[in-house]
Amino acid sequence: MTASVVDGAGNRVSATSVIWSVSDTTLAKVTAATIALLKPGLVRVSARSGVAAGAIDLTIGRLVVKEVGLTPNTMHLGRGDRVQVSARVLGQGGREISGRSITFASDDPQVAIIGAPPTPVGGPGFLIAAGPGATTIRATVDGVTGTAAVGVVVADTTFTLTEFNGSPIPALIAADTVEFDGQREFAEVYADSGVLVLSGLLQERYSLTVRVSQYHVIRTGDVVQRELRLRFNAEVDRGVVTVAADGSLSMLSELIGPHLEHSAIRTVDGYLVHFHEPGDDFFLDLRYKRQ
Repeated sequence: MTASVVDGAGNRVSATSVIWSVSDTTLAKVTAATIALLKPGLVRVSARSGVAAGAIDLTIGRLVVKEVGLTPNTMHLGRGDRVQVSARVLGQGGREISGRSITFASDDPQVAIIGAPPTPVGGPGFLIAAGPGATTIRATVDGVTGTAAVGVVVADTTFTLTEFNGSPIPALIAADTVEFDGQREFAEVYADSGVLVLSGLLQERYSLTVRVSQYHVIRTGDVVQRELRLRFNAEVDRGVVTVAADGSLSMLSELIGPHLEHSAIRTVDGYLVHFHEPGDDFFLDLRYKRQ
């Protein structure tokens, strides 16, 4: 900023000191004759020399978004990987802009999904590698879009459930009298099958699923008949894996919490997973064999 000091006759007066000020220091900051504009609004800038003063009203506009950059801007992922994508918003002169609404989107949600309304998975910018292929992630701010390339491969290792608490599959896990359509009947529940899947490239992950079947048991003399009532695949757990030097696994749950951690002992052809909820007598020993 510059100021001219004149006397009553309109003649310019030199060698005078000028003191600058602003009406709202949350909008602008003054240092000597330099005014730093902090955020949009209307601020009065004043200059004073002795008893003389002058002022202007300065309208501060919003920075205009010129560029949106994504980090990371290239991702090579395995199915199941999770990555937090961040967006850097730049305005005039390369100045960084904060506080603007950022909309994330994936060109192909079958390959990668990213958190943003209407898919608030894991929060804004939280990306999950969903399936094999390639896609583009977009972040848009005030009509300006930045992109990142994503490639996903299948990096899964699948292990088949062979034993449930020491019993071979199919394993009887419950038997009791139940009510079905208003009638009391005897039922048996079996663990029929299941898988342990280890996936991901950046961070190894796990998922545990068990297929459970319920049967109506009818006994006539020495003849036993079983009628299937229902069957479903139960997601037992999923989370993050840490591999020890001996190949055993520490499995930190993301489904059951807080801080539920399982262990898996490496065997010749797979893993023995010991699943136990802290403070509870409920536990599972699940033996898996590599397919």
